[in-house]
Amino acid sequence: MIFRPSALAASLLSLLLLATACAPRPIPRVARLGDGVFKAPTKEEAEAYCRNSGDPTRFVEQPPGAPRDGFVFRCD
Repeated sequence: MIFRPSALAASLLSLLLLATACAPRPIPRVARLGDGVFKAPTKEEAEAYCRNSGDPTRFVEQPPGAPRDGFVFRCD
């Protein structure tokens, strides 16, 4: 089977688009704690999460005794 250059280019482009569409997406690192409260490992990720919906970020205090390994916030 002989391919013309344009057919070969179209085939390669189709394969490239298919591979890009099937590429894994980054895993969100924001956890939902309930009642509209979320937890993110960094302040920047918390702000980016709220920015997706256009809401401002409001950081809230963690409950006493909870590990301080991230930022607890709301998108209000």
